[in-house]
Amino acid sequence: MNSLHLTEEQLQALADSTDDIKRSEMDHISTCMACRIKFENYQLIDSSLQELPMAGFDPDLPDYIVNIAIPPKTPFHWAAFVAASIGGVLVTVAAVIYGKQFIALFIQLPDILRYFFALLPLSLTSVQAILSLIRYRQKMNTILKKTDSLQPKLDWWV
Repeated sequence: MNSLHLTEEQLQALADSTDDIKRSEMDHISTCMACRIKFENYQLIDSSLQELPMAGFDPDLPDYIVNIAIPPKTPFHWAAFVAASIGGVLVTVAAVIYGKQFIALFIQLPDILRYFFALLPLSLTSVQAILSLIRYRQKMNTILKKTDSLQPKLDWWV
């Protein structure tokens, strides 16, 4: 850019507040077509920004987002932990004591029942994965509904 022209920063500052315009800068703007066009463009941008509606915010949204980002501590259920531990120990003891009989019983089952016992854990895992995805989608929809209220209404461009 030519050193005779005003810089972009000077033109932006002049467009923001016309009170601080120096006489030499105003003379340059009035005589230089390139600087005048840029100055008028910056004034147009500034006036357009002033006309934009102010965005309204939902005061509950920040707390909602914080609760999602940092979920509150869930209580530890000692009774469930103790019951699961005792159940695991009992299953292990039963497998050691009755393991051979269980394998012999399982081998004697028809093929269709063996497939059923193999597919049961897989189907339960699939159901849990689908339910997790549904809960995730519901949370995301709730967040999107809350954030839609943050979007300014852009009726001014129509």
